[in-house]
Amino acid sequence: MKFYITALDTSGTVTLNRDSVPAAIKKAAELISDGCLNVEIIMPDGAAYRPAEFEQLKERAGA
Repeated sequence: MKFYITALDTSGTVTLNRDSVPAAIKKAAELISDGCLNVEIIMPDGAAYRPAEFEQLKERAGA
């Protein structure tokens, strides 16, 4: 499964993908620490999670 990470940086929209929830959360945290805005993780079913919801995402995925 692919988990997409989207964010906004000074160049525009960034979209990355990872194969697991822990990897997606790690990359999202890196983007946030780099100053990116509007960071989201999008599940294969289309559900989007913002940083405040990452714990819920971990629980949902059993990670």
